[in-house]
Amino acid sequence: MPFGLKLRRTKRYNVLSKNYFVTRIRLLDNNVIECTLSVESTGQECLEAVAQRLELRETHYFGLWFHSKTQVPRWVELEKPLKKQLDKFGNEPLLFFGVMFYVPSVCRLEQEATRYQYYLQVKKEVLDGRLHCSVEQGIRLAGLAVQADFGDFTQYPSQDFLREYVLFPVNWPHVDEVLEDWTQKVAEEHKSHYRMQPAEAELLYIKEAEKLDGFGQESFAAKDNYTNDIFIGVSFIGVFVKHRNGRSIMLHRWKDIGTIGHNKSAITVEITSKDDTIMFHTVSLQASIKIYGISLTSFKCPCSSKTGKKC
Repeated sequence: MPFGLKLRRTKRYNVLSKNYFVTRIRLLDNNVIECTLSVESTGQECLEAVAQRLELRETHYFGLWFHSKTQVPRWVELEKPLKKQLDKFGNEPLLFFGVMFYVPSVCRLEQEATRYQYYLQVKKEVLDGRLHCSVEQGIRLAGLAVQADFGDFTQYPSQDFLREYVLFPVNWPHVDEVLEDWTQKVAEEHKSHYRMQPAEAELLYIKEAEKLDGFGQESFAAKDNYTNDIFIGVSFIGVFVKHRNGRSIMLHRWKDIGTIGHNKSAITVEITSKDDTIMFHTVSLQASIKIYGISLTSFKCPCSSKTGKKC
């Protein structure tokens, strides 16, 4: 420092260092951004900061999650201070941005930026193997993804670059001869989408994925009132229950549900069509929070059969 001067740290500097923190957020395109927040900032404020950078207005479909100390994904409770949640439950101050609530049809999404993030989420679920598809479906999806992400095939001297691109789900067989055959079929599929705009390819990708079994569904381990091990799940159709062996037990559509209650890890579902209330006990508090949150969104969704409106 010039002239040997020593500047004293001010009280304001110390207060700022204590009252603010920096967290990282991994986006759906795998880029990582940083947000400086107050220690009192809620999860919703962080989500809005992310949405502002993404020029995203329809934030109600999205959420933030992190890995807990036991490496289990945990959704941020948006109305509560974020730092307290990360300090108490988080493994590290790294958040993940993603789709929290699905819709019956992509036409429900009004903003192109929303559809793009939705596309990234759906593609990730396909490639991670969480959304199962046949080989024919996978090739169609891959061809649309290449058009959406790279544009027309005529921009490239050849389609050899496809061999370096992740085209197929991780749980598919990785045999060289088979992969080569599939890649050639994707190349032909890509050619068939010549002059298709990226936004249109993304839209068609989502519409194709909507046909896949399990699209928009998420299930959680739970027990019924008889302590039987089950999976309780939610989707844009309603609340469904499955045995652990995968056999479906029941489906309660949103139009037949009066209210859903949430008390810690317990979920109560009022079935108006049967004048009955059933209770489930989820394995974790986060599961019941997620189910409860999705139920609130589904009741409000203009596409919900509960309102009588359709896309």
